[in-house]
Amino acid sequence: MAPIKPASKNDTALTRPRLQAINQDFSDLDEQIRQATHIIGLPDDWNTIQEQEARAEIVRPLVRARAEWVLRWMLEKLKDETDMGWTTRGNTTAWQLMEWMIHVLPVSRSAPHLRDAGFPSILERTLVENFDKDDSIRQSAAGSGDMHMSDDSRSAEPIHTGSQPSKKRKRGTAEASPSKRAALGPVNRDRLFHVVGIAIKSITAMATSNSGDDTTQAELMKMILRTESAQASRILKFWLAAVRQISENLSASSTEGANLDILNLSLALEVWDLRTVDAKDETGASAEEFNTECLVPALALLEHLKALRNREKIPFSFDAIDRAVTALDKLLARHLLAPSRAAFFADASAEPTTGGSKSRDAKVLAGHLEPLRAKLLQAAQIEDDGDALPDELSSLFNAVPHLLDLAIRASPSRTARSRSIEKPWLQAVFTALAECAGCSLISPPEFVNRRTAVAALSGAIRVLQVHEVSLSSDLVKTLFWYHCGVKYPERQVQQVHWPLIASLIELDPSVFVAEQRSKPRTSQEQQTDLAEFIFQQISAAEFDRSESSAEKRANAGNPKNYPSAFDIEGSIDEERAVILNRIIIPLMSAFVRNRNLLGFIRRWDEQLVKSYRHSNRKALQERQDLIWEDRVLSSALSEVFDQSLTQGQITTLIQEHVERLGQLGNGIETASKEKVKVRKLAAYKNAASSAVLVSAILQSIQSDDTILALKPDLHALFLTYSAWVQEDRYKPYTRVERSWFTLCQILARLWPVELHASSVLQQSLLHPLLEQAIKDMSVDRKNNGPSVDSAERAAAILFWLNTCDRLQTLPDSQDVIRTGLPKATECLLANKLEPGQHDKVVELFCAYFINLLEHIDADACRESLYAILSRLSGFDDVTSDLICKSLSHSIVEHGSSLMQNAYSAAFLEALGEDDESNMHRIVGDAIVNLHPSAFSRDQRQSIMDRITELLNVGNANTVGLLSVLAHLQQVPNATARISTDAGIIFNIAEQLHRQKLESNTALQLLRELVQKTLGHIIPNQNQAQNKEFFIDFAGKLLSITKAVGQCSPARLSILRATALAQKQNTSLHVERYVELLKKSLGSDDIASLQGFLDAFNELSIPALEEAKQFSRIQTWLRTWVKENMDLDEYIDTPGESPLLLAQYVARLHALVAKFKLYPDAKWLIKLTLKVLQESSIRDIQDTVYATLGEALSPLPFYEKLDLVPALTDIEEPRNRAASYRILNDLITTLDDKVVANVELKDKQLALLPRICVLLAESPEYECFNALLNCINTILNDKPLLASQYSVECVFSVLVKLTSQSSPALSSRHASDIFSRLCHTGRLILLVHRGRLGGRFHLLLPLLQGLLFCLFIPNASRSGALPAWLRTVTAADPVRLLPANGAQFTRLLSTLCNPPQSSITKAHQHHQSRKSKDLNDPVKAAREKASSFLYPFLASFCRYQLNGRLDVRVREKLMPGIWEVVGTASLHREGLDAMFCGLGRSERDVWRGLWEEWEGVYGRRLVVGHGE
Repeated sequence: MAPIKPASKNDTALTRPRLQAINQDFSDLDEQIRQATHIIGLPDDWNTIQEQEARAEIVRPLVRARAEWVLRWMLEKLKDETDMGWTTRGNTTAWQLMEWMIHVLPVSRSAPHLRDAGFPSILERTLVENFDKDDSIRQSAAGSGDMHMSDDSRSAEPIHTGSQPSKKRKRGTAEASPSKRAALGPVNRDRLFHVVGIAIKSITAMATSNSGDDTTQAELMKMILRTESAQASRILKFWLAAVRQISENLSASSTEGANLDILNLSLALEVWDLRTVDAKDETGASAEEFNTECLVPALALLEHLKALRNREKIPFSFDAIDRAVTALDKLLARHLLAPSRAAFFADASAEPTTGGSKSRDAKVLAGHLEPLRAKLLQAAQIEDDGDALPDELSSLFNAVPHLLDLAIRASPSRTARSRSIEKPWLQAVFTALAECAGCSLISPPEFVNRRTAVAALSGAIRVLQVHEVSLSSDLVKTLFWYHCGVKYPERQVQQVHWPLIASLIELDPSVFVAEQRSKPRTSQEQQTDLAEFIFQQISAAEFDRSESSAEKRANAGNPKNYPSAFDIEGSIDEERAVILNRIIIPLMSAFVRNRNLLGFIRRWDEQLVKSYRHSNRKALQERQDLIWEDRVLSSALSEVFDQSLTQGQITTLIQEHVERLGQLGNGIETASKEKVKVRKLAAYKNAASSAVLVSAILQSIQSDDTILALKPDLHALFLTYSAWVQEDRYKPYTRVERSWFTLCQILARLWPVELHASSVLQQSLLHPLLEQAIKDMSVDRKNNGPSVDSAERAAAILFWLNTCDRLQTLPDSQDVIRTGLPKATECLLANKLEPGQHDKVVELFCAYFINLLEHIDADACRESLYAILSRLSGFDDVTSDLICKSLSHSIVEHGSSLMQNAYSAAFLEALGEDDESNMHRIVGDAIVNLHPSAFSRDQRQSIMDRITELLNVGNANTVGLLSVLAHLQQVPNATARISTDAGIIFNIAEQLHRQKLESNTALQLLRELVQKTLGHIIPNQNQAQNKEFFIDFAGKLLSITKAVGQCSPARLSILRATALAQKQNTSLHVERYVELLKKSLGSDDIASLQGFLDAFNELSIPALEEAKQFSRIQTWLRTWVKENMDLDEYIDTPGESPLLLAQYVARLHALVAKFKLYPDAKWLIKLTLKVLQESSIRDIQDTVYATLGEALSPLPFYEKLDLVPALTDIEEPRNRAASYRILNDLITTLDDKVVANVELKDKQLALLPRICVLLAESPEYECFNALLNCINTILNDKPLLASQYSVECVFSVLVKLTSQSSPALSSRHASDIFSRLCHTGRLILLVHRGRLGGRFHLLLPLLQGLLFCLFIPNASRSGALPAWLRTVTAADPVRLLPANGAQFTRLLSTLCNPPQSSITKAHQHHQSRKSKDLNDPVKAAREKASSFLYPFLASFCRYQLNGRLDVRVREKLMPGIWEVVGTASLHREGLDAMFCGLGRSERDVWRGLWEEWEGVYGRRLVVGHGE
């Protein structure tokens, strides 16, 4: 800080003229300010001083008269309407000087000047001129004289955009053009906004100060900010716009936003709260002014903040974003929703009650939403013109569901009665917001709804579903008819919005499946069966989709036709998925809930029948499968079929379809007699539909009793389908592939109950079908007979395989299998199937039916397996790898020795051929999927020797073969060439070098091969064969170490592997090896340099010390590191380095840590943090952490404790997570004992409380994880470092993490956070139960907090959740998973039924001394815990009144609740006391809970519920 230059009192008279002459002497504003601050005595760096104490020291000697003149002078410039005023208001130094002068002068002297200058008008002009995006408005406002800044603040007029400029001008000034004024904007708007905020903060601090009983000064400062509500709303509007603009411009990695506190909205809200409310405003909310000016900016900022919250890297803290979002939500609730709600219920009470159920409109809310509606209408016009929407306008559509979510959360609906009262209001809010988005519910639309409007409406419906708020059935139907595109707009090409239909079904499916009853005076829409109508629309869309969008426009003749919703939003597959998973299947579930599954099947049948009309034959030929034939529907039906229908209903349904299937033959005969087309007959359409439904029903039948009852019908079905696949007259009118598949289903049901034990039925039913299957799969495409397509051939193969797989368990069936298997495998491996079907059939054969090859001789089996491997070479890599895994697993787990020997022989045969067909890769994948011990020793030797030959001569798949060789070398192979000929390893290395295949993967595999080979030989090195191997191997190593310049990366890999494998310096001498590494460190090739550094890092320190080389090498390396890189400069250099440099420094870090080249441990930690910050590669980071842990482990205990502050007091936010992980590694190395030294003992015991403090303040998930790891390490591995106070601290921080004051952790990790909290709580009970000493009241708040997190609270209670469970987007709520319920159950079980190991011996001995009888310590622990469980049960009852449990979460949670109830029931008086303390509703919940517990565990003698 520059020295202060105070002026003497004698110079006061000379100061005034110097100050007055500043404007005439200097024209530059910055120079004028510099001269003024110099004259009054401020130091040169006054504007950089932030500390309050330093500022107070500077302000104390200043003359107040001079400061008052400077304040008046500065305010004159700030309120000036000429160019000088524009420049001054955009000057950060001017605002800083004004703020300094406010602190210099007393309030009684500064407040009048600020008030007379019209400070709110100055603030408004500053925001308009610098943060209003509309240039025309800005220029108009700048050129107008409407904003008068007279000396009387009460006469200050507001800004009126678009008004005419005043003709009155000040003497001596000139009006500048708008273009010139636009060029005078501030250079740094972020800084300007910050200093303006500081000035307002100073004023508001004085306005809200409570110094004694005298509030005069506070009132004077309030008068400065008090203005009319119209101007206050404009100030708030431009402030919100400024915050949005600045936050948008900040980069994700910038920390400026957090430093400048951009998202702090409290200053603008202070100005708004001090406004003068209009006398006509009865509510005092200034709703009209707020919504006119601030509604759109507030919503735009809100959506921007929500988008920031979902990003991974942001320039603000999550806590700051949450505070800003909360402030905006409160603002909207107070000034938009609360006045509208009050007016809505006031109108409702004023209106006469009528018998009708017509919903009321929220007229006041609709009026307040007009600005938003105008913006969304502007967006619709832009979309109509075909232009892209700006982000600001696009985000406003997301505000529609958010406002509805806010209305629900702000609604006082905690009880069922209050929810019923609030339902009309919420429905009116939904209607008003839908109208605002352009989806009117009063009249049908005249044009096609835009995609953004439909998305906003879908989001609003999703919000209703999340909060379980229903709409009236009439309103749901209106939404369906008006805006789903199924009827309106009339006389135009309609665009069906399937996602919107899905949202309506998810909201209230009962509306769509209710039985329609004809009533008088009801419209045709109200009498329509909605489910049937939707199914008809689905079928129509299914057949219309084949027509291109261009043809649709040409046929429609309307230039403004639009493509379907999924032509814009996604693909046809996405549309089909939405229709299946979100429309048809939910409707099926709704029919099930209505006990009308047969009604759904009937409607499904109707659509199938209509789909097979003769008019749809062209579309049926083009499409493979209709949506009604999709197997997703069959799978969904199988989940609900058995439990929804009785055995009699199922039997009747099957018999009906059996009869319809049998009528196809009569229909074919009738058509031939009457000369009509079969496809036009009802018998054909019914049979085609029944074929689909029968397959789905057969898949759904699971009950053995039902199958026995259906045996005659299944037998009839089998005969019918057998005729369909055997007789040629049926094949043109049936799907043969579906018939084969249905036969497989019937066979699976009939085999155990009838066919298995009857050879007669097998001969009469199965053998003819096997012959027909062989015939179908053998038909050539060029055959003149009946054609068989790929799908039919694949289905025939599967039926044959499935049947033979069952027949092979019976005697006298071998001939059938041997006869048909060659033809089946020939068809399977020949090009007779389509690629996709071929892949699936081969995969099924390899996974489930490969054991059929056991019924043929060994040569045929080998040839078949070889053919399969050769066929796999034509598949893509993913498919072939998957099939190889299935094939290897099936042969090893279920195949005989014949199969395994044939498999190995097939490998050898495939490796013996050239690799032109990619066979070597397939064989490698197959072998790698087998454990080496699955092969015999001779088989392994043969395979390894063949691979060795291929590697010696070079191969295109060298890396793959090398991986196979390393894989097989996991077990000893003493007679293999790789274990007897030392030159093979060096030949492989030369081939890698010659083919330029020295990648990291190849070198790693080579090192792995050398290490495993030496690992098998070294223990038996005294054997003659191994001695010869070592002599040859050591000689080749010696030649490598002598040829320094010829050490390739492959050769270096052999040296590195040898150094790691050898136990003594028998093969590779350390001195020669180290000298080679020293000379090679001067290499210019970065890859070679990194390899030599890795070799140095792999050296064994004990081996070097034994050879007395460590000190010499350490000295040499220290010199080399200093000469090659300045690590101190690297640590201090900000920013990120290139990836290659980061990898190089990571190796240097390992070198420095291993050879102790660092000055102290703190310096090493700084280097580690820098390396971790530079590198984002996980493997490098793990290596760095492990290296540092090894370096810190041998440190003395006191030095480790001294490192704790360096790892906990971290200023750089990016280094915190890494520091905390290092801290965990450091804690792992601590001894689990309490030292005698008092000072060290205090440091020991203060470690865990310090970590708890950090955890309570950590808003980042990575830091949370690392700190909780530290806590768990101490609790579990170092229990002596956890005192009783430390355990209490852990409980305290865990409770905070489950409360609404928790750190702002990301909601993306909500499930993991809850899981970790449960684990830590359970760890305390398992290890430190004795330290609690029966004080389970410490655990009770944690249990209550975790239980509350599992509940989905009502809208009004959602704010009580911790930050990591709060919903960011209303349509995408944050929910815990069923696994979290199971984890909490484990915690409760550990508390109520502790394991024996968690009860300390001292407790047991203490109990045994008190009683002569035998004592069960577990029972004693249960009794002790039971006294503290009653508040927990009371909380469970209370939470059920304020929220709900997800069905799956409740299923996992209730076993833990039963444990608690069972333990609490040990003391009846405690249950009675708890019951007396419950409210009436809570008692009802408890009675239901008790009855449910009795139903699970049987009635107990203890009642405990007030009876």
